[in-house]
Amino acid sequence: MPLEGSLKELSLANLIQLNCQEKNEVTITLEYLGKEGVIYCSKGNLVHATTGSLSGENAVVELLHWQGGNFRVENSVAPVEKTINKSWDSLLMDAMQRIDEGEASQEDQFSNLARDLAEMAAVEGAVIVSRDGAVLGEAVDGNAEKEGAVAVFLGNSAAQIGDVLSLGALDWGLINLGKSRLLVLEKPNYFVGLLLGERASPSMLVSKVSEALAGLE
Repeated sequence: MPLEGSLKELSLANLIQLNCQEKNEVTITLEYLGKEGVIYCSKGNLVHATTGSLSGENAVVELLHWQGGNFRVENSVAPVEKTINKSWDSLLMDAMQRIDEGEASQEDQFSNLARDLAEMAAVEGAVIVSRDGAVLGEAVDGNAEKEGAVAVFLGNSAAQIGDVLSLGALDWGLINLGKSRLLVLEKPNYFVGLLLGERASPSMLVSKVSEALAGLE
């Protein structure tokens, strides 16, 4: 029976260490914002990793960057190829050093997160905006400031109405922008606006987006 859980509770680095020290033959599958990564452990080491177009050590570094998501660990056979030759502990040490040296500023984090959100299925664009209207990160075709201003307006208006009617804080809301829809989520210091495709389900997206935003709180 596979072991499943959240990377918030058990980090990828710990999963690698545990399975390599125990010399387990396993496949670790990771899911985050609709993206997937796979790592193979065999005979006490990492032998192969892949996510998107990346493989080997670069894939491991990318997966260690993920700010949330879920994992599944299953017993497995050896992968069809070997892309990692370093020992697992050396690889982890080098990967963490690369992450520390290239640690993004908060501005870069917001920009990267906006890009990741925009790549989700049924999402056509994303903007993250402060409560005073400054765009913190965006991945939209067109005027990001416009979508950001709408997100701030909806969020602040909902907060005012909530105070008057004792409805509590806004979790998320939806507004029509011509042919598009803008899903707005409120966080303590900023708002997130997602431009949705025709078939997008706002309620299904909210939980996935909230999980990703937890990494910035």
